[in-house]
Amino acid sequence: MDFSWAGIKQSVKTFWDRLSRPQKIITVLAPLVVAAALISLITWAGRPQYVAMFTKLSDTEAGAITTKLKDLKADYKLADNGSTIMVPQQSAADIRLQLASAGLPQQSKFSFDNLNTMHLGETDSDRKLRFVLGLQNELENTLKTLNGVQDARVHIVMPESSLFVDSQKSATAAVTLKLAPETKLSDDQVRAVANLMAKSVEGLQVENVTIVDTSGNVLSDVLGKSADAKRLTGTQYQQKQTIEEDTRKSIQSMLDRVLGSGKAVVRISATLDFDQIKRVTQTNGPGAVLSEQSSTETTTNAPATAGGTPGLDANGIPTYPTATAGVNSTSTKATATKNYQVDTSQEEQVVNPGTVKRLSVSVMADADTISQPQLDQIKAIVASAAGVDATRGDQIQVAAIPFNKTDLQQEKLAIENAQKRQQLVTYIEIGAVAVLLGMFCMIMLLRHRTKKGRAAKLQALKDSESVSRAEAELLMAQQLAEEQAELAVAQTKTKTAEELQKQKTREAVELFSRDNPDEAARLMKTWLSEES
Repeated sequence: MDFSWAGIKQSVKTFWDRLSRPQKIITVLAPLVVAAALISLITWAGRPQYVAMFTKLSDTEAGAITTKLKDLKADYKLADNGSTIMVPQQSAADIRLQLASAGLPQQSKFSFDNLNTMHLGETDSDRKLRFVLGLQNELENTLKTLNGVQDARVHIVMPESSLFVDSQKSATAAVTLKLAPETKLSDDQVRAVANLMAKSVEGLQVENVTIVDTSGNVLSDVLGKSADAKRLTGTQYQQKQTIEEDTRKSIQSMLDRVLGSGKAVVRISATLDFDQIKRVTQTNGPGAVLSEQSSTETTTNAPATAGGTPGLDANGIPTYPTATAGVNSTSTKATATKNYQVDTSQEEQVVNPGTVKRLSVSVMADADTISQPQLDQIKAIVASAAGVDATRGDQIQVAAIPFNKTDLQQEKLAIENAQKRQQLVTYIEIGAVAVLLGMFCMIMLLRHRTKKGRAAKLQALKDSESVSRAEAELLMAQQLAEEQAELAVAQTKTKTAEELQKQKTREAVELFSRDNPDEAARLMKTWLSEES
């Protein structure tokens, strides 16, 4: 194998001429594809990694910071509609220190730090106003630390103090929350925000706190529910919610199976009776006599007798008996009372609290998927499934209203886009694997064909009847040497024809002897035997 530039060039040319047109295209494109992939990978790996330096910035603060970054000629990117500033990770610390030395980001709101100094000519009203502004700012910073809250604004109204209790007005507060996408505050979290406000502002009650989000939803409505539930204990309120939720899920699952998911909305309101009642019933036997009383009187008449002898009584008072005329009467009276025991049965009944006193069911169905006859059937079926009893005042309302499908369509579109992206990534991965596998197969095929062609040529020379194996190999070596010599002549042009012939012969013999030592030894022995 000749490793000179001319030899390498000739070998490459010979290899290229043996390839077919598709093999030539693959041979050219494969290195280009691999080189492009490597360059892309190196470029992607060499890109600076950006980290968020400031988040939830206002437009004024973001503008001041970006202006300073441009003066510093620092690289940066904006995210979240300009409220987040990102810088390269390796220079983040240095940029932060330079911005801090320039006083950025500066706080343009009032805070409690503004109360440390007194202003000339300041009145008590001015200082109170600064206190309220500082309190609002501190509460806003506190609310921003809650999970799911991106920004918050607080407005506090503190009325002037009055000498009369009846004329004293209560403090009020309004809170506006900007929630993160796909975030919804629970009822407990809303109550926590209201309690935080009530404990932070003097004279502020929970019911005087209004909480809304940036979409216009009033979140503080749950505070009224909690006020109604003050009469109930935790267990009773939980029992009420359990009955409402179980009934709602039962009806909702039934409607979803019939109309489809998201085609109907069910709400349940239950009023429970938590009064514990104890009933005692006493029953007497039929026709029983409670008491019986009897009275007997006897009278006896006898002839009259003469008067007695006058005399003195025990006290010395004189007595004068009177003679009676007629008869003497004797009277006897007897009374008897009988009491009878009456058969009595006593029943004691205790009614456990928590029975449903009143039930209200509301169902809204999508008007695009339901007709009026179907609406009447749904009303009857839902009333039966929920156990609506008109005698105790239960109510059921079913209405067909067109649903707002904007959010549903956006969510569906987002899911479809995500599926398309995932499918595209899968196709790219499959294509890359197929290209690499094809390149590998083509390389193996080319190597196999090259080896097969060389073996065929060598076998043809070996099977030739005109020349012997040794002479054929010698001729091949001589031809290769001649080609190399011609190239050397073109480069040097200083050697004579005789020297070139000798050089070609010598190189051919050396090459043949090096590649076929056994044949060279046999030829030498043959030549020596012929000379002798």
